[in-house]
Amino acid sequence: MDETSIGTRASAVLDFDALVELEQAGLLRLARRLVWDAEEARDLVQAALVDAYEKRHSLRDPQAGPAWLRRILVSRAMGLLRRRRVWNVLREMLDLGPAPRPSPEESFEGVERWQAFGRALRSLPTQQATAFSLRYLEGLDLGSVAEAMGIERGTVRVHLYRALQKLKAADALMMKGETP
Repeated sequence: MDETSIGTRASAVLDFDALVELEQAGLLRLARRLVWDAEEARDLVQAALVDAYEKRHSLRDPQAGPAWLRRILVSRAMGLLRRRRVWNVLREMLDLGPAPRPSPEESFEGVERWQAFGRALRSLPTQQATAFSLRYLEGLDLGSVAEAMGIERGTVRVHLYRALQKLKAADALMMKGETP
């Protein structure tokens, strides 16, 4: 083996610490937009990074690192959102009382419209809410959204269309003074 092939192979090794340093702020922002809770978002990012660290040797192309991390985070977030919805249904069925009080940032004055949007987004099915958040709140293109969610581009388009229709309907209700 000559020096150039060794150098090429060494440069193709994932520098996990550098990847985390570059992507951590974006992952936290994405997690906050997916779960709408700052503490849960931090926990979610940490859990996703632990998963990624354990699987770091399975990443073949270090250039795909950011998308790979997003995919792990989105997968964890979707699981959390599904469990949260199941728990809320169980809470209501078992009459265990109301859901926990909103966080201070959710209670901040002057953000009623943003809160209503957040409630409407959280009421969407998990796939629709995730697709919407990745596309419109994170600004990812359709291909990146599809990759992060592990689905086809056409399926992303369907989820986005349905999400937009439901969010528009919720916004129309809010404009009438009703809560979504």
